[in-house]
Amino acid sequence: MSTPAFPIVNVDIGGLQSKKAIQHFLEHRPNERWVLLGEHAAQSDDQLWTAWIQATRNELRGCMVARSIDAEFLRYLAGTHHISEAFARAGLQSGQSSAWVLCLPIPKGVENDLGHVQPIAQGEQAFSDHLGGFLESLGWSNSSSDVSFSIEGCRLLGIDLEGWEKGREFESLVAHVLMADDQSSSHR
Repeated sequence: MSTPAFPIVNVDIGGLQSKKAIQHFLEHRPNERWVLLGEHAAQSDDQLWTAWIQATRNELRGCMVARSIDAEFLRYLAGTHHISEAFARAGLQSGQSSAWVLCLPIPKGVENDLGHVQPIAQGEQAFSDHLGGFLESLGWSNSSSDVSFSIEGCRLLGIDLEGWEKGREFESLVAHVLMADDQSSSHR
C-alpha cells in the first residue's frame, strides 16, 4: 500500500532572505495550518504523514506541546521536544532559495478499538483550491521539485544516519519523527 501524496509544494521564495521570507509568509497565510519548511525538511510522504498523525493526534486530544498546530507539526518533523530547536532544524535556513509550503489537513477524530482517538485526514482539497491565490499574494512561484531524500537534509533535521543499513533511510526518517517525545532524543 502506497502513501498518498502530502499536500505540499516547493516554491521559489523570490530571492528573499530567510527571515524576510518567513515574515512575509506569516503575514499572508490564511491560517496556522499553512506551514513553511526549509528546502531540506521534506524528505518523504511517509515522514510528512507520520509528523501529521502525531501532531494532529495531540491536537485532537488537547495535549499539544506547542501552542499552535504548525509548531507542533514542525516539532515532530524535527524530532525534538523543543519548539525553538524545531524551527532551527526544519525551518527555512539562511541561504536557501526555495522552500516548501504545505497545508496540514484538518483531522477528524475516530476512536479505535481501544477507545483512543486517531486522526483521519479531511479537507486536502482546500490546499489545491487556495494555493494559487496564496502564492500569488506572496509573489512566489511553484518549483518543479518533488519531495526527496537527501543525506544533507537529514543532517539539518538532526537525523543521525549512522547505524542505519543502506536502503533503510526512509525508516530513519519515520523513526526520527516518532522520537520527538522521547526526552533523550531532544538532546541529540
